[in-house]
Amino acid sequence: MFQSRRFDPVFQRTALSRPHLRGSRSLARALVLGGSLLALAACSPATEDSSPDTAIANPEGPVELLVTAAFTAVEGGGGPVGFLPDSQAPSLGFILSAPREGGIDIFDLDGMLKTRHAGERLTGLAAAPDFELRGETLPLIFGAASDSNAVRGYAVVRDGAQILDLPLGDIEPIDGVSGLCLMREGAGFVELVVLGTGARAEIWRVRDAGEDQLSVERIRDFPLPDPARQCATFDGDIYTASPAGGLARLTGDGTLIAEAPYPAASLTIGEFNGTRLVLATNGNAETVQTFDAGTLEAGLSLDIIDGLSTQGVQVPAALSVTDADYGYTAYANGLLVVFDSGAGRLKVVSRDALTRAVVTAD
Repeated sequence: MFQSRRFDPVFQRTALSRPHLRGSRSLARALVLGGSLLALAACSPATEDSSPDTAIANPEGPVELLVTAAFTAVEGGGGPVGFLPDSQAPSLGFILSAPREGGIDIFDLDGMLKTRHAGERLTGLAAAPDFELRGETLPLIFGAASDSNAVRGYAVVRDGAQILDLPLGDIEPIDGVSGLCLMREGAGFVELVVLGTGARAEIWRVRDAGEDQLSVERIRDFPLPDPARQCATFDGDIYTASPAGGLARLTGDGTLIAEAPYPAASLTIGEFNGTRLVLATNGNAETVQTFDAGTLEAGLSLDIIDGLSTQGVQVPAALSVTDADYGYTAYANGLLVVFDSGAGRLKVVSRDALTRAVVTAD
């Protein structure tokens, strides 16, 4: 039973592991690279967005991209990742992770765990950083609790990085729940893409109607080419990832536009100097694969290698990219976060460095 608005805390608020040397990462190459970077550093003023944020084009294989930073270990295994930026204080934005054992972790940009909120295992995350609730902006997180075929809601109090369970109406998809993503956020409402356990998706609207819980409404549903477990959206289009069927791009009403036979476990979409790309992982390879976001034609692969003081990504699993301002020089234009299942850590790459990699190689 939900508490009344008077007493509910949410509404009350609103009144290392792999050897470093792998293949092209030989000791000689590492020494040459390190020497070159040090020489460049000695010839120019030091900045946060300095030469370690550089892509190294390798004509015989993947484009190599230096990792920017690593976070403290994610206990209990990694799951979906996401962002909760802070437009008022960008450097105080949060990174989200849903550990495989359950709950939600909040990290700061220093890579330190701020909060672990215990709860169900979540197989998808969607964040609404600027939700207007009772006249005040309150960040919200939605999670796909696939074990119970439910969608859970959480409110975040930035001061102290507190996570509160959100009074939310029952979202009951016809075909259960396997994942979700944010479709759009508006004044006092959000729309979520909820993936079913079969080849089906539904759009649900969550809004503040002034009641003791947020109201929910099914907007539409449509079939998918294959059962999907992850999704992402961009400019009204929906992209799905199926470990068995591959990638798919659909319009907002479910019309299939493109497909690719890549067994994706995670995906994210971004635009890099006018080039719109899907980044995907299959959870087993050592690289991140890119695809043209329009046609889903496969492009280059990215190998996130060791930085000067941070080990590269061994096995990229869950990933997400944002163009939100996270402050500092390196993250002013956003960042890419990847859960490295080989190391059990979140690894971060400056979006500026990622843009240089994909644009230069293209």
